[in-house]
Amino acid sequence: MAGIRELFFYVSGEHETLPRAEVRAILEAEGFPYRNVAVFPRLLCLESDVNCLPTVASRSVFTKSCGLVVLKCEARKEVILSAAERVGCSSFIEAGQTFSVKIERTMRSGTDVKELESAIGRIILRQHHGVKVKLTNPDVVFFGLLSPDIFILGKRVCESSRVFLKRKLSSQPFFHPSSMLPRLARGMVNLARLRAGSLVLDPFCGTGSILVEAGLVGCRILGSEISPEMVRGTLRNLRHFNLPCEGLVVSDARRLPFSRVDGIVTDPPYGRGASTHGASARGIVSDFLAEALDVLPRGGCVSIAFPDDLGIREISESLGYIGVERHLVREHKSLTREISVFQKP
Repeated sequence: MAGIRELFFYVSGEHETLPRAEVRAILEAEGFPYRNVAVFPRLLCLESDVNCLPTVASRSVFTKSCGLVVLKCEARKEVILSAAERVGCSSFIEAGQTFSVKIERTMRSGTDVKELESAIGRIILRQHHGVKVKLTNPDVVFFGLLSPDIFILGKRVCESSRVFLKRKLSSQPFFHPSSMLPRLARGMVNLARLRAGSLVLDPFCGTGSILVEAGLVGCRILGSEISPEMVRGTLRNLRHFNLPCEGLVVSDARRLPFSRVDGIVTDPPYGRGASTHGASARGIVSDFLAEALDVLPRGGCVSIAFPDDLGIREISESLGYIGVERHLVREHKSLTREISVFQKP
């Protein structure tokens, strides 16, 4: 199974662009080249080293499962069954193994999913003597996604552990209403192209949500915050997760007390549940981004969250950053966050 293969990543549908971008960012961070990227509803397909699958599954918060592509075809039942007969699954299952077929669809269609699962299962049984169907905990799961135009069948290799769902902010020792949810914090860390051992800074660390997720990925972490109370709270939360910290400082992000970091991931205050201490949110971020150029290496990234109406792209471009990507995340009726990644040239 080793080597370059066509892979699928079945992602969350809650954001239009963020889940697939997270997969690509993890591959880049971990040094897995990829090519021939194809985007489908709820699915990303690409060619890469099969060894990347456990890494993506363990790091990603927006990937539900991933594995090897078995076939892609038009989303009509007769075409699907013909393709399954033609392709065969000999390289995806071994004699003596059990299997199941699980198909999901992105929207309602006239195709009966249960009938399609059974029909594909019968083809596999016919083609491979010595394998058996087992619906609970089988050795092999053939996972299909049915969209209006295309059907993709794959062999599932990894599933996300979903452990981030258990990290409730309310269960941590220190909480503040402005705290970022663990899921979004982890996603932002991944977008910054950081890997285990990278030194990451959050200069507006608040309660430490981003630092916790960076630490759990294996990054070395640095934090600063203008509020002594927040710094003490961050320290309590890091200790709660048994995460060591390279440094935690009371300081103004517009005058960073650090000489060099590998990347920056942050959610600055913008006066909606978090204090800006009398300064304008736009002014704080502009000054911070100018200061960050002195501590980032060439090619280092800033992953930052900000309200979409405050023009962070214009600020970054005026300072000379290269825009890598931008995603809009609707929080509630009065706030849409812009998650942007900028790179130091």
